[in-house]
Amino acid sequence: MRDSDIAYEKIKMMIITAQLKPGEAVVEARLMETLGMGRTPIREALNRLAWENFVKIIPRQCIMVNEISIYEVESIYQMRFALAPLESELAALNRTDWDLEHLKKDIEALRGETDLQKRVLLDRAFHRTVSSMTKNPFLEKEMNNYQDLSIRLLFLNQVNLSAIDDMDIGTHEDICRYIQERDVDHLIQVQKNHVLEFKRKFIHS
Repeated sequence: MRDSDIAYEKIKMMIITAQLKPGEAVVEARLMETLGMGRTPIREALNRLAWENFVKIIPRQCIMVNEISIYEVESIYQMRFALAPLESELAALNRTDWDLEHLKKDIEALRGETDLQKRVLLDRAFHRTVSSMTKNPFLEKEMNNYQDLSIRLLFLNQVNLSAIDDMDIGTHEDICRYIQERDVDHLIQVQKNHVLEFKRKFIHS
């Protein structure tokens, strides 16, 4: 993995978990010191994060962590809802036995975790596994990005961290079962319902 990829993942996680908060200035020198990296990989990572709407680069002025408006929240869920059928179909058709074992381990880890922040990140890992099953790198990238934007919403309001509850874990088990059975119709429905329920919890929390 390139230094810029490592920097990207670490800075993105700082934003997702609200270590870097909306509207906060991103100081390259501070990131260089924190991550122990040079300026070039840091800048490459920030340019990538700007493309994905996590930061805003204001030329010759500053770099800021993006705010999230209600309009953007709605847009995020519209995209997740729209892409869920394609993700479901490809995951069910292309999954391997190894994929299923990985997914089941994700569920077990999630079920055994009580720390709310860690539970949210394990939920993230579960959905990234599902996205990887599509074997479509472009779709996987888009789904992971929208999922990360959703996860960020939880960390920005600590009350929302409890959104990943036992009912969600039951839904995860349904997703796993339908992928295993290659039951595309039921998988699409449960995925869509999952997105709608997650949105409802956030909007009305």
